[in-house]
Amino acid sequence: MYRGKDKEISHLKRALSEIYPYCILKREEYKGWKHDGKEISIPYEWSLQKITFENEFKIDSKNTYLRAWFGGETLIFIDEQPVGEINPFHKEFDLSPYCDGNVHSIKVETVPRGLFGTKENPVFNESFLIYYDIELKKALNFVYNVIQVAEETSDQYLAQALINITDEFLSSIYVPRNTKEYLNNVLDNPAIIQEIKSVWNPPKLEYTNSRNNSDIKKSVLEKFNNFKEKVKNIPFPKYGKVFVVGHAHIDYAWLWPTNETKRKIARTFSNAVTLSKKYKEFIYTQSSAKMYKDIKENYPELFEEIKKLVSENRWEPVGGMWVESDCNVPSAESLIRQFYYGQKFFEKEFGKKSKTCWLPDVFGFSWILPQILKEANIDYFVTTKLYWNESNEFPYDLCKWRGIDGSEVIYYSYKNMEEGYNGKISAKSLINTFENFRHKDITSSILLSFGYGDGGGGPTEEMCENYYALKEIPGIPQVEYSTVDDFTKNLPKENIPVWDGELYLELHRGTLTSQSRTKILHKKCEDKLREIEILNALYGKNYQEEIDELWDIVLYNEFHDILPGSSIHEVYQDAERDLNKVLEKAETIKRQILTKTSKNKLVIFNPSSFKQKIYFESNKLLNLELDGKSLKVQKTYDGKYLYYIDKYINPLETIQLNIKDKIPEFEDKPFENKLIELIIFEDGSINIFDKKTNKYLFKNSGNILMLYKDIPYYWENWDIDANYAKSGRKLNANKIEVVEEGPIRKVIKVEYKVENSKIVQYYILQRDSNLVEVKTEIDWHLRRSLLKALFPTNVLSRYAKFDLDAGYIERPTYKNTNFEKARFEVLGHRWVNISQPDFGVSIINNGKYGHSVDNNVIGLSLIKAGTYPDFFADEGFHEFSYAIVESSSVKDTIQIADNFNKRISALEKFDTKGFSVRISPDNFKILALKKLAQNTIVLRLAEVVGTSGTLEIEIENLKKHIFQIY
Repeated sequence: MYRGKDKEISHLKRALSEIYPYCILKREEYKGWKHDGKEISIPYEWSLQKITFENEFKIDSKNTYLRAWFGGETLIFIDEQPVGEINPFHKEFDLSPYCDGNVHSIKVETVPRGLFGTKENPVFNESFLIYYDIELKKALNFVYNVIQVAEETSDQYLAQALINITDEFLSSIYVPRNTKEYLNNVLDNPAIIQEIKSVWNPPKLEYTNSRNNSDIKKSVLEKFNNFKEKVKNIPFPKYGKVFVVGHAHIDYAWLWPTNETKRKIARTFSNAVTLSKKYKEFIYTQSSAKMYKDIKENYPELFEEIKKLVSENRWEPVGGMWVESDCNVPSAESLIRQFYYGQKFFEKEFGKKSKTCWLPDVFGFSWILPQILKEANIDYFVTTKLYWNESNEFPYDLCKWRGIDGSEVIYYSYKNMEEGYNGKISAKSLINTFENFRHKDITSSILLSFGYGDGGGGPTEEMCENYYALKEIPGIPQVEYSTVDDFTKNLPKENIPVWDGELYLELHRGTLTSQSRTKILHKKCEDKLREIEILNALYGKNYQEEIDELWDIVLYNEFHDILPGSSIHEVYQDAERDLNKVLEKAETIKRQILTKTSKNKLVIFNPSSFKQKIYFESNKLLNLELDGKSLKVQKTYDGKYLYYIDKYINPLETIQLNIKDKIPEFEDKPFENKLIELIIFEDGSINIFDKKTNKYLFKNSGNILMLYKDIPYYWENWDIDANYAKSGRKLNANKIEVVEEGPIRKVIKVEYKVENSKIVQYYILQRDSNLVEVKTEIDWHLRRSLLKALFPTNVLSRYAKFDLDAGYIERPTYKNTNFEKARFEVLGHRWVNISQPDFGVSIINNGKYGHSVDNNVIGLSLIKAGTYPDFFADEGFHEFSYAIVESSSVKDTIQIADNFNKRISALEKFDTKGFSVRISPDNFKILALKKLAQNTIVLRLAEVVGTSGTLEIEIENLKKHIFQIY
């Protein structure tokens, strides 16, 4: 080769491009567009959030395309049916199916936004009908793919052979070179248009509206078949197989709100349906039952077309989930519901469930996920996200992923350097994805999804055309369409490696904390829906369908760019509004479930999975009695009333308290706790002396509030900078005072100020408890900042335990390797524990998920506020609680944390069913108890300590029901 491959390839591309203009036979302006019934002239500037233009056409010439730009992303309707889209990657729409000589109406719906939410200039500035010579266009596309293979292959001999054959072919094609005609072709010549326009004084360029391409077409086609045969017959065999499937990753919200997503879904789905009509081999896969529900409600005719394609195995509802959910922050029950409602919808509407969990873009995967997948009848798990690791490469593309309980699913991933899961059918995608697959000794077949995504859009005609060309070009992998389920079920299942543990993403660690308000609201919704489902079953009511509708709202707000905190400001305005409505509606349903009883009774309910001391709050001052003994009462600093009696209430039990007529007596004596001693220092930090173990919990002090500068190298609201600790600044209290003291509890208020932000913490000590609650209120107005509470414990342990809701995970406290150093911020649900055999410290919380443990120092992330895509992330008021308790027992910590989060509630003057559930041993959390049918109750349990053995369940007062226990 006289010159380098890159120069030869550039020459061939430029030689091919000068033939492209002859694929366009005619271009004509398409006029007559109307807005609000009035005809407009192009260019037409508009200023609406959404606009509609209408027209009609009567064309009898096939291979006619509409090329137009209306000022943003556009959905096309023909004869009132959605049929496709216009966006930067789908600039033309094929009108051929409607070129029958009849009059057809066309309507377009446009928003002034690009695929990624950016503002577009709202100007309708282009409208043409393009008449193509499809035969010539297909031939040139084949040549282009040959050049692409030569460019992308690492086999220098294959590249040389293809270059020589192509150069010989293109050199033999004569293209008219007279200046006038060549100038008239410049705007349709992609290789030179930009350089011609870039000079100091460029020539005047105009489109050629009609061409006679008969001579050049004859020249090309006469020689093309010989060229094609030479290419097909070069002695380089096909190797391996790439199974391709059309796809569009549509973020349910991200750089746009959910309402715009519903339009994106319609545009993308209609595009995929249109491609399926044109290309009979084409197969499309799409996750998220919620998106299909949106289509069914808003575009029922389109939904019916999709159902037909599903029945023909040409469209695949994949994933089995309601949305492509975050898999860190949602509780175990939320993840279960993702699959329960998703698979239920797929089975009802399409007659099939998915066998593959499809989560290409989720920010890490909890260790509890495999067991949930198996219970959802899902055997395979596909992601590409672990290739995003910033420090260490995940070692497998194919393995068994073993979950916390030993359940196993087949893990599969693929590394495509051409846009990842938003791949293309192209030589580059096929070759690099196959070459990157690291288990070709196990299987020579790989999967590749293609289509523009994140902002939607999906596959293009060009990609579909490339499929046919690449099937015939030798020296590269074979290519064939497949559904995801058909591909995964044929993956090897034996003699493959095993990954036993979480799938931790070494990136996007800030998503465990960003948008704290939304996370807290989401967690409240999880707890509230669990509670009203239990009460609905307990009281024999029929509100489950309404509760399911509330789960819909909660689940779609678990989407992996909503709940993690990586979306624009408007998304969180919507999410907070939606989740508050869930809480309001749930409270309404709760009132409807409960029936009034006599005025002299108060019912209390324990929603926890474990028994707890009777200790609860009420807004009313009452004189309460249980079994002839009066409850102690104390007025709180915020105007409520606390009630306490030294008796227990069992899990899910309701107890009726008597209300006595006389006013209760307040005990006037100082608070006393016989279990611990709390020391508060001038800076606001504390230490706790545990009288049972005779040890202090912290070295010097704990609950040290630290403020860090947090400047990630790119992903602002996603990431925490690995070197954040270098900028740490300890906060010191401005004011400390006792605000409440009585026989039940003592409360000390501590105030901090930092710039224009304010932090107020209340240390709450409770009678007969070794737990110290830290109720926290924050008025936050800082950017690029991370607030953490640090707890330097008096514990020596090489491992810490972190709650995963349906179990726990142990992680090292040391940082010997790069893998351990990368886990500087990790997931924990309601607790983290570091302990020796005789002593330990647990930090419990009611809505925080980002933790760290460095040697003996536990860190709890409280606020993480970046600047993009929401500049005002976490701005404003926050309220949450965490707690500190001495515990060397996982079992005790789990029970304390569950009671801390599911406190006894007063149901006012309502009847009680005397219901309770007793589970032995008490190593189980009750994830759900819900009414499935008139006499059927579902009880879902999770063993959370790590034991095995015989389980005994005793349920009172629901004897006439059939129980399904999971």
